[in-house]
Amino acid sequence: MRGFLTAGFLLCTLLPAGQAAVFTVKPGTSFYSKPQAKQELLLQLPEVRVHVPPKKDAAGFCQFKLIYKIADRDNPELPSTGWARCVSTDKLVPN
Repeated sequence: MRGFLTAGFLLCTLLPAGQAAVFTVKPGTSFYSKPQAKQELLLQLPEVRVHVPPKKDAAGFCQFKLIYKIADRDNPELPSTGWARCVSTDKLVPN
């Protein structure tokens, strides 16, 4: 939680209002279709990065906009957002 709060603070001070940053996620991060860690809600995704700040948060989960690698971006079956623990973000991806 401390890492997420620190990242959020840094983003607020470094980015103009209304802009998002892209972060990697920690290894082993699971994404769900709803803000619940249930096996039936687990999304099978290729490697993703996420936009921060998240779109929504609920009960320790954040709904992130998902950023896919170029090879996966045209796949219409992949969701545009997913729910993960809010502490799942890892490193800022430089522009």
